[in-house]
Amino acid sequence: MNRQNFLGHLALALTVILVAAFAGQLRRWERQRSRTHTNEMKTVLVAVPDSDEAVERRAPEVFVRFRKGVSEEAIDEITARLNDNIEDKIESVDGLVSIDDLDDADPQAVASEYRLMTELVEYAEPNFEINLQPRFEKFSNEPLPTEAEADGKRPDDPMFEEQWSLSNTGQRGGKLKADINALAAWEQKTTGSEEIVVAVLDSGVDYRHPDLKQNIWERPSDVDEYDDEQIGRVDDQYGYDAVLDSGDPMDDNGHGTHCAGIIGADGDNGLGIAGINWRVKIMPLKFISKTGSGTTKDAIEAINY
Repeated sequence: MNRQNFLGHLALALTVILVAAFAGQLRRWERQRSRTHTNEMKTVLVAVPDSDEAVERRAPEVFVRFRKGVSEEAIDEITARLNDNIEDKIESVDGLVSIDDLDDADPQAVASEYRLMTELVEYAEPNFEINLQPRFEKFSNEPLPTEAEADGKRPDDPMFEEQWSLSNTGQRGGKLKADINALAAWEQKTTGSEEIVVAVLDSGVDYRHPDLKQNIWERPSDVDEYDDEQIGRVDDQYGYDAVLDSGDPMDDNGHGTHCAGIIGADGDNGLGIAGINWRVKIMPLKFISKTGSGTTKDAIEAINY
């Protein structure tokens, strides 16, 4: 090869290298540009137990379910090539993983990138943020009725007369008998059973609440502690906290405790309200943080538990 041909080939090679490098940079710029769209799921604030402080925790952007037959080695190679990290493998669904995009691209863009791999990927979608909706309840100042209809088994809980959804006597300007007919159900059917376990997926439950503690589920002594491949063993005496991957689902928001009370506040105990079930076992499963937000990923972890 003469000198002129050599210089020509060298120039061509350098051009190809520069074009490839520029194309790679364009891809990175595009991913970074898409990041400028709102990506509120990237960092979530979670409450530290027994503290008013909050910590930041990196949340995965997307879920990807790879098709049957795609090996773990192949999945690792694909995610590494895209500069992504497998945050967790969802044991209950074959091939489903949660992915943390290390380029901080928009979750929709990351999901779309995986969807293009139609031969390898069944579906991909963002790890959506879930927020509690504010309540806009307004009550009148009308006094409660002095006497209530006795349609059945009536508990002695002092705030029961305010529970119009269970027994509507027209209190607070409501409509007489517009309720779920709880009194007759308690009288004729049941007030609940400790054999029934109800999992409450919410912001946790105050398992020490005086009107709930008698009805809180505890892991049976003959059942092993919860063990997850990624997070390890969890001391889950009262349930599970998917926000912090811990065994303490104490409620620091209030919404979950409110819901648990509707389901199963201890009834006819002379305290507070009556739950629809006077006797039941409430299993607290926390996926919503103190701020009132959670993610699809943490909800799935709670369901898996």
